[in-house]
Amino acid sequence: MNMQVETAIDKLNNISRELNDIFVEREKVIENSIKALVTGQAVLLIGPPGTAKSALTNALCSRIENGRYFSWLLNRTSDPAEILGPFSIKEMENDKFLRVTKGKLPEAEIAFLDEVFKCNEPTLNIMLPIINEKLFYNDGQPVDVPLITLFAASNEFPEEDSLMALYDRMMFRMYVDYIGDIQNKMRMFKGFLNKGSKKNEYTTISLDELNLLRKSLEEVNISDYILKEYISLINLLFQNGIVISDRRQNECLSVLRATALLDKRDEVVLTDLKALRDVLWNSLHDIEKIDEILKEKIVSPYQKEYNSIKKQYKELASSSESMNDTRIIIEVRNSLEYLYEKANRLLKQPELVEKDIKNKLSMLEKEIKSYIDTLSKQIDDDDMLMFGA
Repeated sequence: MNMQVETAIDKLNNISRELNDIFVEREKVIENSIKALVTGQAVLLIGPPGTAKSALTNALCSRIENGRYFSWLLNRTSDPAEILGPFSIKEMENDKFLRVTKGKLPEAEIAFLDEVFKCNEPTLNIMLPIINEKLFYNDGQPVDVPLITLFAASNEFPEEDSLMALYDRMMFRMYVDYIGDIQNKMRMFKGFLNKGSKKNEYTTISLDELNLLRKSLEEVNISDYILKEYISLINLLFQNGIVISDRRQNECLSVLRATALLDKRDEVVLTDLKALRDVLWNSLHDIEKIDEILKEKIVSPYQKEYNSIKKQYKELASSSESMNDTRIIIEVRNSLEYLYEKANRLLKQPELVEKDIKNKLSMLEKEIKSYIDTLSKQIDDDDMLMFGA
């Protein structure tokens, strides 16, 4: 991974931290929105009004240097011209129906469409190729659009069949509710009261850097082992009544690659499948089942090793607390030293790339070492008492 890619990733991580300081209980929304920028996928935020859906999107887009931004509130009577631009009167005189797209969706890198499921059929038919193929048909001729990511918001789920194609193109789907935790409410209120005194400086990222990250996705490897596990996951979902379209299944691979890339890895690992949680559901009822399946299925070999070492350590530590026999304590210490060496060897494995497991294993290794030192001191003290006796 070259330095430019790493620098771009660091910028996105900084942007994520800054946004999390502003918007409480929105960690997943921010994480997935950043992945959407890297993969070029669309984001759907569903939830009641007043949950900072548009504010969060605006804050994220303001961190993209020179990014052209288009925002619009849709309704049943929205004219396509509001989104695409009006027809050129001059061109119409020559029997050409060319739209003047300046400042409209076809020229935007980032777009936000509020109440997206209130759009009418003419507007819908024009939007679909823009979102999916990044093409805009002007006077019947396909024109490439610079759109990176479309953020869409709605207070309700789509009810009409005609909207399901649009719904399927919303790769990341998240339900955004009101702030519930009392401490988070305090953070929100204090942030609101102090917003005038905060610095306006924040991390930004260029369009070139985002393009570089998108190209870097191709260099992230997905092994046959991961693909087989992914197929198994899709099959499990199907057995539980959760059907994922073939198009969506393919696009999920880009999400997996983005998850690895943003973690500065060049290979997808098993635990990256957890990143698909907000990509795989079709209705809110699916989420609980998806969480259960992911929890049961996605346990990497290193997670299993960590669980085993932790379990043995807890059992040994618990058994030694009530022991007074020095010989038994020595045996416990020897067993702990074996676990310590096992944890140490595991940490040195080059294949262990999951940061969360690495961090947990490192903390457990230190805890075991500390307990070994405690037992050693106890043994030395017992020896001194016996020698003195």
